[in-house]
Amino acid sequence: MKKYFIVTAKCGHVGKDKYILIDFPVIAEDGREAAKIARNIPRVKHHHKDAIRNVKEVSYENFVLLCKFNKNDDYLNCSSNQEQLMIYDEIESRLFYEEEKEVKKKESDSKWFHKIKVRNYKKYMINYGGSKWKHLSCMNGLMN
Repeated sequence: MKKYFIVTAKCGHVGKDKYILIDFPVIAEDGREAAKIARNIPRVKHHHKDAIRNVKEVSYENFVLLCKFNKNDDYLNCSSNQEQLMIYDEIESRLFYEEEKEVKKKESDSKWFHKIKVRNYKKYMINYGGSKWKHLSCMNGLMN
């Protein structure tokens, strides 16, 4: 049996590290299916883990009311970047900023950053002089 849902999703194309929360009316059998459908709607930040913020079941009257509201929403009706820039003042009050994520540094990368990967030692020695390689006995055989 089909049910009516309102799915709140993060929408983009409003600037770097910014988003707008939009309520989308969705018809589905359950909340999971409604979230999957909403994730594939244009403008939704598809690849964000937290793209779907909220899913709630509503009555048919509220569903229709939201459909009418979205038809009149300037953000959802603009079809180009130029149109969106013309209404940016209206959109700006609805913007949220992304939270900064910590980037984990791998320990293995920090140990080897100073090492140079050389595929052909003979060409390296000819092209770059290899003065820092002269102390290596294996390199002396290649240069002769």
